[in-house]
Amino acid sequence: MSNEPMKVGIVGAGNISATYVATLHMFDFIRVKSIYDLYDSSAQKLAAQFGIEAVPLDTMLADPEIGLIINLTTPVSHYAISKKALLAGKHVYSEKPLGVSMAEAEELMSIARAGDLRLGCAPDTFLGGGHQLTRRLLDEGRIGKTISATAMLLLPGHEHWHPNPAFFYGRGGGPMLDVGPYYVTNLIALLGPVREVFGTAKITRIERMVKTDPHRGETIKVLVPTHLTGVMEFHSGATVTIATSFDVIKHKHNQIELYGSEGTMVTPDPNNFTGKVEIFREGTDAWEEVPVDHPYTEGVPGHLGLRGLGAAEMVDSLRSGRQHRVSSELAFHALEVMTAFERSAQSRGVVAIHSSCGRPDPIDRTINEGRFA
Repeated sequence: MSNEPMKVGIVGAGNISATYVATLHMFDFIRVKSIYDLYDSSAQKLAAQFGIEAVPLDTMLADPEIGLIINLTTPVSHYAISKKALLAGKHVYSEKPLGVSMAEAEELMSIARAGDLRLGCAPDTFLGGGHQLTRRLLDEGRIGKTISATAMLLLPGHEHWHPNPAFFYGRGGGPMLDVGPYYVTNLIALLGPVREVFGTAKITRIERMVKTDPHRGETIKVLVPTHLTGVMEFHSGATVTIATSFDVIKHKHNQIELYGSEGTMVTPDPNNFTGKVEIFREGTDAWEEVPVDHPYTEGVPGHLGLRGLGAAEMVDSLRSGRQHRVSSELAFHALEVMTAFERSAQSRGVVAIHSSCGRPDPIDRTINEGRFA
């Protein structure tokens, strides 16, 4: 592969796009060339901020210099945009989820395989220093064999803070498909693939009122469950109790706690790249905070962490000829797990998970930021 930086086109100039560009430009082997958005003013604003081009989508996809398309559109648009980019011969990295249905995700993976193209999908937070430390401590047996865990995503709803919250309550939205991918993907990266799930789901309120500008006072029709709870059984034998909600005003739960045969570990928030890691081991009388000594803990000041790190890791994997960690197989397995909760709630039974994936390789903690191992 050429030593020239890979040129990237970004589709979608919403809230997270500036963070993506800032993160990608931390690496010398990637350069964002162009941006497209349905609303040209949004694309022009981002282009001016970073000195890149705002172009029509067809122009971007026809550009022979661009090797990777990053899809930052809303969930219901992921399939159409990613498919178009793959058929144009571009590698694709998408925001989560890979698609809003298993059929969409499966077709995208099939197109990528047929074209010998890489397909990656967020979330990538498990690559962050705090979660890589958690992975290392688990692999070292610091809490023994993992018996069970809890994962708690309990929020009051995006209408309280997001400028355009309606799509979070439509097809492809809800707490499980919106924020749940951070939790489910993180747990798979730590514990391996899931065997089966059982869950309950409900829509607590059929309408929500927007509390932020520019749509303050508008009413949102809720079309998807806003409170899902359930159990995930992993092939490793671990069982995880999970709750995802847009109906909880406040709580005191840690986001993820891991319970082992010799101790307990509290992990960082899976929506972030790092945070406090604490262990309580059998025979001790106090929690021990383990310092984070892995790379990738902070992003560019003024931006939302290191969003986009997974896209950089995928480009680096192309250069070195290895499998990328934030893979479509991982995203597909997580999507099957997440959609199984609603299927379980409808059938009132246990749902078997048919897909699988390996645990992504850990990142060498001795590397310098700006590359991967």
